[in-house]
Amino acid sequence: MRLFHDRREAAQELARVLSYLKDDRPIVLGLMNSGVPLAEVVAESLDAPLDVLLIERLAAPKNPEHIVGAVDEHGRISMIKSTARWHHLTSQQMVEPAREVFKDLQRQRGRIRAILPEVDVRDRTVVIVSQGVATGAKMLGAIASVRDRGARKVVAAAPAGSGKAAWHLHEAADLVVIPHRPSKFRAIAEFYEEFSPVPDELVLAIIERWVKRRPSQRPGVITLLTKVTGDHGHLLCCELDLPPNTTRGSGPFPTVIFAHGYESDGRNPRTVPISQRLAKRGIIGVRVNFTGHGRSEGELEEATEEQMASDLRLIVDRICDLAEVDADRLGLAGSGSGSVLALRHAMTDPRVRSAVVRGPMIGPELDLIQTVKTPTLLIYAGGDPVFTRDRVKADHLPSCHHLLEVPDASRLFSDAISLELLVGASVDWIVDHIGPPATGRLDEEDASSEASASPTPTTGS
Repeated sequence: MRLFHDRREAAQELARVLSYLKDDRPIVLGLMNSGVPLAEVVAESLDAPLDVLLIERLAAPKNPEHIVGAVDEHGRISMIKSTARWHHLTSQQMVEPAREVFKDLQRQRGRIRAILPEVDVRDRTVVIVSQGVATGAKMLGAIASVRDRGARKVVAAAPAGSGKAAWHLHEAADLVVIPHRPSKFRAIAEFYEEFSPVPDELVLAIIERWVKRRPSQRPGVITLLTKVTGDHGHLLCCELDLPPNTTRGSGPFPTVIFAHGYESDGRNPRTVPISQRLAKRGIIGVRVNFTGHGRSEGELEEATEEQMASDLRLIVDRICDLAEVDADRLGLAGSGSGSVLALRHAMTDPRVRSAVVRGPMIGPELDLIQTVKTPTLLIYAGGDPVFTRDRVKADHLPSCHHLLEVPDASRLFSDAISLELLVGASVDWIVDHIGPPATGRLDEEDASSEASASPTPTTGS
């Protein structure tokens, strides 16, 4: 039974059915690849932001026909609760299967995000559009992914699909909109007279066309360089990642200051994605360069532990003087020897509300965390030889702290999945503890975001 001439005709009918959602100011996500042409039509009709949902399904390792979750473009793993529970699987157990499918997602992401930044779905109504629903497995994975990103209401939408799949979707989505559900469903292709494949090139053409029509949609993070005079007269360079649409005097915004380790700098490949993702969540990231490091003046030999601690105190005080910074909602993040600096500073500065310390571990931070009162997330790599659970036991830590292992990761979290686990967990911990901006709230249509997940591994840096 042919219901539609092509995807455009199907999308126009779906858009009419969804028209009552326009007052909810929804965000429309098209499932890559085939859902994107329909999502464009729906988004245009609803006057809504358009985005591409890049995910791949994850099957149960011993039952490949059973889909238990999905991995998104960042490597964030989202589980379908019902099937995951049935197979006794957790997100940590799906890290290896996710790595296998993640390479193709990375390839697609590089091309798409160069044109269309990812949209922030937190606290928004999200409409996920597919060309049709057969088993519902990919849509279930998409729903789980969008829920993990903080969507307030999730609508699963397709022009046609099987009644059985729609029944499964009702358990996961807030609303399921599938106008046509024939009793004898055979295949999605049978709904269309024209059903040609949707290549990546067509998706790129669609989003390029969309951005040309809406050039103001989702501006990116603003990165500014600022310099602070150190106590020895050296200029210390800091890079500030500011939320989209930030202007002079806007805010004040919660702020996180990043302390790098010896012989590293503020452009560390694990620090930058955390800082920029926080900026997209409405939190300023300050990437410090200590004396003799990065673009700061001085010699590396001058960067003693005492000098770096002095640099950090000075930079924190200067940053707190900025009108855009909420000095009562500070966070610190450290790695390597920077973790020790961050923890020691947190012990003496009541303005610090939250801290994240991550590997590579050097040892002293494992002792300091036992006495620090600032809520701290300690992230360590499963392959870090310095860390042992005998030294720091989760049940011996103060209740305000959390210990997180990224399984099978190298000390530097060098693979994409491990990196995203690190990034996602760090961002969520900080957001949970110092919160979104009190004032100067970002425009909901324009703010972009890359992640959300819980401090249980998703994917990461």
